[in-house]
Amino acid sequence: MATQELDEAQEAYFGGITEVDRQEQARIEAVRALGLLERPVSQGIEQVVALAAQLCQVPNATINIVDEEWLHAIATVGGEPGRFPREDIPCDLVVRSGQELVAPDTATVPILADSPVIDGTLGRIGFYASVPMRTLTGHIVGTLCAWDEQPQTFTQDQLKMLRVLADHAIGIFQMGDALERARHATEQLARQSRNAREIVETSFDPYYSCDREGRITFWNTAAERTFGWSRAEVLGTSALDLLVPERNRPAVQDELNEVQQGTVIHRCGPLLCQDGTEKIVELQMWASRHEPGRHVFARDVTAAQTADHARRAAEELLGAAFRHASDGIVVIAVTGADNGRIVRANPAAGTLTGRPGTSGPSGPGLVGLPIEDVLAGPARPPGSVRAGEEGPRPDHPDDVADRRALLEDLDLLVAEPAGTFPGDTIEHLARMPVGTGHLYIQLVVTLTRDEEGRPAHALVQMRDVTAAQAHEQWLRRQTRTDPLTGLANRLALRERLNSEIARLRDQEAGLGVLMVDLDNFHVVNDELGLTGGDDLIARTATVLAAAVPQQAFTARLGGDQFVVLTRAASAGAVHDLAEQVAQALGTVGTGFTPAPTTPVTASVGVTFTQNPASDPEELLKDADSAMYQDKRHRRSGSPAGRSVSEVSPGSAMSPAALHAVPSPRGSQPQPVPAPTPAPRHTPVRPGDTAHPARSRKG
Repeated sequence: MATQELDEAQEAYFGGITEVDRQEQARIEAVRALGLLERPVSQGIEQVVALAAQLCQVPNATINIVDEEWLHAIATVGGEPGRFPREDIPCDLVVRSGQELVAPDTATVPILADSPVIDGTLGRIGFYASVPMRTLTGHIVGTLCAWDEQPQTFTQDQLKMLRVLADHAIGIFQMGDALERARHATEQLARQSRNAREIVETSFDPYYSCDREGRITFWNTAAERTFGWSRAEVLGTSALDLLVPERNRPAVQDELNEVQQGTVIHRCGPLLCQDGTEKIVELQMWASRHEPGRHVFARDVTAAQTADHARRAAEELLGAAFRHASDGIVVIAVTGADNGRIVRANPAAGTLTGRPGTSGPSGPGLVGLPIEDVLAGPARPPGSVRAGEEGPRPDHPDDVADRRALLEDLDLLVAEPAGTFPGDTIEHLARMPVGTGHLYIQLVVTLTRDEEGRPAHALVQMRDVTAAQAHEQWLRRQTRTDPLTGLANRLALRERLNSEIARLRDQEAGLGVLMVDLDNFHVVNDELGLTGGDDLIARTATVLAAAVPQQAFTARLGGDQFVVLTRAASAGAVHDLAEQVAQALGTVGTGFTPAPTTPVTASVGVTFTQNPASDPEELLKDADSAMYQDKRHRRSGSPAGRSVSEVSPGSAMSPAALHAVPSPRGSQPQPVPAPTPAPRHTPVRPGDTAHPARSRKG
């Protein structure tokens, strides 16, 4: 509703209330204030009613209290107390007009002709005299009236005495009200005093009071419990001498002398106990305005002070550890406006990430940055690179995916209930680009929680593990690399073969396996010697790696045996690659001085599969069988087949007949010894070399 409409509504409402209505409301409030309808009638009021009947020489008299609707006859002579509708009783005219009503003969008063107590409906009153009872504030709360069924004479002296009795009744009412209020106030004061004493007595904090000379006059239960003395032991003794250590008494006495009435002082210090120990307490002392002496509340804060000192010492220790830690430490907010951003960082974190703790002339600081921006690496400063390449480095897809995984793990750590992750901690290895290379950073993220168990911050410890990662990668290469040729070894081959077979589930291309073995290697090795044999193996690896596609995987099984894994769309593509390999290896025996008398050739066995359920060992066995088949064909002088068997996705692993791809032959036929299995170079005797490429000199 608009302001103007509200004002108009208020004006209309209050404008409709007349002065008479306001006076009636004030009168009703005066009736309620006296409380005459809520308490019994006193003997004095009953005596007033009896005097009124005797004064008027009539059998009936009453004191009436009139509220909004009812006339309450609270004291009567000649009848019973009760209540009546106020408009039915002539006393209502007295209350409304404020004037006495005297009718020696009611039949001669027209205004009373229709009253139910006169016309016979409720009774036939012949004589009626009523005077108002007016309070000191001028409000009419009721009437004192007398009546008879027969008309009576009534003098002015009787009317004056009836007025006096009405005033006397009001006096009794108001005196009783004052006495009632005084009694109520006294009871309330006593109740408050008892409550205050009970509160002080049952307080958890020690409380004692002293008189003007400082002697203890009250000592509550908490004081007994805290300081050790019973109430009987301390009452009447000096509080200063009993409680204050001797070294502090002069200063405390000076403070007590300055305490004025109504003032309150606060201090914290030691107080003595019965066993001679001291407790740190907070004191609240004040001097009473009403009587000489002092009151003291003492709160034992010894444990709190000890805990506070321990907390500050722990905070200082943690702060020192944070500032001087060799590992980088950053604190990330996980709630509020700074959610996901660093709110604190130690110097080591700035050194590790190449950023200062806070923003400055050297660039943006760690505080305020998301952790993913920090792991993206520091910006390249102008002048350190070619024009146009300043600013952030291009993101490597693997690094982007790694940072995304870190954020997902952090979100999961925050979202899950406490204890889901051991110690509310996760670990993550991140790679951060720096300069032309990378730093590997081990992250240990621990979630901290508030008192209610809600996530508060993430504490991230950052350690440079680049050297450890490089060493681990070197070890991995050492265990997966053939030391003579630099190709993958048997262990790396098996791992790669397993992954390539698993890839067949998602791609339509197949997998080709080529088994390569040098022919007559023992003969050539004997001619060239150990060094020459090693050189021939290394040259074979170089030529083989150059002959296969870049994405192909080349490994040395041992001795003069090699394996190539290649992705191919069909068996024909693998067949073509095998011919290229055979042709390329036809030149590895040239260039030696003196040249070997036996030409160096290679046998190549091939198998192809599109079956993701293929067994790795079976594939290698099939390729090996095909290679030996080719070797037997050529040594016997018979031509070799050119087809390559296929293992379809739905077929079993038992292969069909496999055919080898022959190595190219010279124009002059060479004598070939009877076919024998390829040697397996496992050193089992003294003199055998640990190098699988080296043969034992016979």
